[in-house]
Amino acid sequence: MMESGLRSGRWVLWAAALVGLAVLGCKRGPVAATSEDLSASSQAPASAPAASRREKPNIIFICTDDQAPNTLGFEGNSVVRTPRLDQLAREGAYFARAYLPIPQCAPSRAALLTGRYPHQNGVVTNEGARLRPDAVTFPALFREQGYACGLVGKWHLGDPHQPQAGLEDRWVSFPVPGDYYDPELWIDGQKVRAEGYLTNLLTDYAIEFVNQHAERPFLLWLAYKAPHGPVFGPPEKRFIYDSQDMPLPESMADDLSTKPVWQRQSYMHEVFGQFNEEQIRQRLAHYYAMISSVDYNVGRLVDHLKELKLEGDTLVIYMSDNGYLHGEHQMITKGSVFYEEVVRSPLILWWPGRIAPQTRLEGLVSSLDLFPTLCGLAGITTPPNLPGKDLWPAVSDPSVRLHQAVFFEYTTKEATNETVPMRGLVTQRHKYVRYLRGGEELYDLRADPQEMQNLIENPAHKETAESLRAKLNAWRAKTGDLAE
Repeated sequence: MMESGLRSGRWVLWAAALVGLAVLGCKRGPVAATSEDLSASSQAPASAPAASRREKPNIIFICTDDQAPNTLGFEGNSVVRTPRLDQLAREGAYFARAYLPIPQCAPSRAALLTGRYPHQNGVVTNEGARLRPDAVTFPALFREQGYACGLVGKWHLGDPHQPQAGLEDRWVSFPVPGDYYDPELWIDGQKVRAEGYLTNLLTDYAIEFVNQHAERPFLLWLAYKAPHGPVFGPPEKRFIYDSQDMPLPESMADDLSTKPVWQRQSYMHEVFGQFNEEQIRQRLAHYYAMISSVDYNVGRLVDHLKELKLEGDTLVIYMSDNGYLHGEHQMITKGSVFYEEVVRSPLILWWPGRIAPQTRLEGLVSSLDLFPTLCGLAGITTPPNLPGKDLWPAVSDPSVRLHQAVFFEYTTKEATNETVPMRGLVTQRHKYVRYLRGGEELYDLRADPQEMQNLIENPAHKETAESLRAKLNAWRAKTGDLAE
């Protein structure tokens, strides 16, 4: 029997301005589907296919929402409990320096799907986010080559009701922001009211998809809503954390004196001001619980692959669309900053027999690299002029450095209509940030990993700043970035 979330008697909705929690009574609506309903179709087939080392690998692409990179035990976090993700990282490849082209939900996902920067694919903000009709997505290319391609989870790129972008053999999604308990789901164009906890339900549907397509190559985009707000934990008591165990970030002590004016005036400081230290610890405890729930459910899915003897034929990718600030630099949420906690993502590739265990990569990579990597593994020709690079040479030899620098951008925050166009880059040692309307940042990540000392006005770093400015200008010219 598939495991499902228990019904909660309360919902917690995150206020629109992200400044508080409102606990509301939960009313039961008509229930059209439950996890138990899925169990019959989700049982392993009587004769599971043997591991065959297929020419075309299965792909399971797991994307969480708002998960900061420092929220894995494997990453060095001694408080969060992520045993199954830690195991995947030990048994596969872990990318310690994986960056996102934009730290915002919809544009980050559009960049992943198209392999192009936001200013190239046209999705530069959450507001009205929708892929262009002529956008070429990697799922569409895979489906043309005979893959069964499906989405289970958050879409956030236009109409969530109908299959699209090549993910058309199964579509299980929900309107953004979506509910964690007894959510409304849209399944292949039909609306249902499911019963249970969303993270558990999505995993049930993911397992069902694998069962239905176990004998042909498949690509599954599994997009968990967690740990995105409302920041309230899952129903299972085993995932609960004590708020007193939550460490406050070191950079909360940042006095902001060297930061650009745009950053000092950010709404994220106003959100931070709505919480005292104990409330921040409570939020972090709930956030960690949501991540532990995801960890458990990823384990369920991986165990099912092993039951079907598909692990040798299946590449599992785990990452987040962007990170999150929990008091770092006196900020809460995410927005117009490029701190590591928001612009870097956890990234794990797991493929037993094809990726050597304990592979740790310290070189710079971008989420844009995943499009050409997946196409290369499946023997699919990529569209011309993609900015990303195939990760496989680095997976095979971690000493390979694919990028001297990776780049990121930002335009506007939908919830506040705060428009702060920014561009930035990171090298192995330094990070350079430019606010297009005035202001710069320069950090030495080796000497100052918390990014508290902006060196842009330091004469000793003038040469470094000039070099990175030139790199950013060259990248903008090469990629057609005309923003002002």
